[in-house]
Amino acid sequence: MNWHRKLFWKIFLVIWLISAAGTGLAVIGILNMAEERQSKELLETRALGQARLMLEWEDRGDHRHHDDDDDHDARRRMIPLWIFDAETGVQLQGPDRRPPRESSALSFAMEGLQGEPLKVVVHAPRGGLYLKKILGFLVSVQAVIVLLVSALAALFLSWLIIRPINQLRAHAKDLYHNQNLSTRASSRLSQRRDEIGELSREFNAMAGYVEDTLTAQQRLLQDVSHELRAPLARLQVAAGLAEQRLGEDDPTAGRINRECEKLDGLIDKILSLSRLDQVDPSGEPFELLELLEELRADVDFTQPERPVLVSVEPAGLRLALNDELLRGAVSNLISNALKYTPADSPLALRAVRSSTGLKLSLRDRGPGVSEDLLARITDPFVRGGDSCDGYGLGLSITRRAVERLGGSLVLANHPDGGLECVISLPRSVIAA
Repeated sequence: MNWHRKLFWKIFLVIWLISAAGTGLAVIGILNMAEERQSKELLETRALGQARLMLEWEDRGDHRHHDDDDDHDARRRMIPLWIFDAETGVQLQGPDRRPPRESSALSFAMEGLQGEPLKVVVHAPRGGLYLKKILGFLVSVQAVIVLLVSALAALFLSWLIIRPINQLRAHAKDLYHNQNLSTRASSRLSQRRDEIGELSREFNAMAGYVEDTLTAQQRLLQDVSHELRAPLARLQVAAGLAEQRLGEDDPTAGRINRECEKLDGLIDKILSLSRLDQVDPSGEPFELLELLEELRADVDFTQPERPVLVSVEPAGLRLALNDELLRGAVSNLISNALKYTPADSPLALRAVRSSTGLKLSLRDRGPGVSEDLLARITDPFVRGGDSCDGYGLGLSITRRAVERLGGSLVLANHPDGGLECVISLPRSVIAA
């Protein structure tokens, strides 16, 4: 999964960008207000000082200062301003042009030389005068600190949200993949008073229901299978007596015997399916090639005309697991291939060690399986079609056996034709 698709990074980026942008805008706004206030204060000080100087010049006679160099420099630095009588509104000093509007002007109160109230009007400073300082802030140490603090806060909040979700995901994975029906969310999660706690309690309730349902189902299968053994045995005895009376060539007696054999096989498979969860998946190390060669010998005995290709890479690969579980799983796959493919169609049985573990594949050259059936063909009592014989338990037993060994079973139609069954086992089952 790509990192940008993970919920953790989505939450982190959203929180980080929003907090960084919000903090940055707040700081920039504060700096802008401070700069604007400082600019107005400087403008007020300058305007009031200039207005008082203009009043003093007028009072002393303006012509006496035209030749003064200091006076000339002061006039050159003057800003446009208008002085009004605060009571009558009459203009006392300033340019001949009209003063600026109230929306674009600043006015300050002052006292004249005789203590009379006056009003000084100047142009308000234009906006955007502080852009340079704002850009300076964006590349300053303060901006870096804002980004770092917001990133740390975003990481902490993302971790607080994602950590319990990952814990629940691990519990769900343990329940499904490892078939650990007793798994429950930890008490720390289930005792929380927020939405995570509610989700944990719902998960525990669901897990308890699944455990009770599957346990009852397995117990029912075992009980029914055992209860069927006694009447089946009596039925077989009665069939033998009927065969003695009617003769061995009687079709009715032969039909009864065949149905008894089918019923006996069905009971055996149901018992095998229900007992898989009690089988220990560990075992002594053995060579995989020897096991596969034994299975090929079984095929040669039943269908000598069918070619079976066996390859193991590396040749001396050894596994440490319950060899009977693996043998039964592969044997069921081979039995299905023998049943639903032509007798002279080849089979390819290949095992390859990889960095993640072991891949054991069986490929036939038959017609394959319809795509809509592939997803559920390993479920109990699901068969390849109405014309198929059997009970629909072989692949289900195979899948449960592989999962008991810690692996997985995947069935897919090969691009070049036929069905390919791939058993993936973890690296832990490979013996040193």
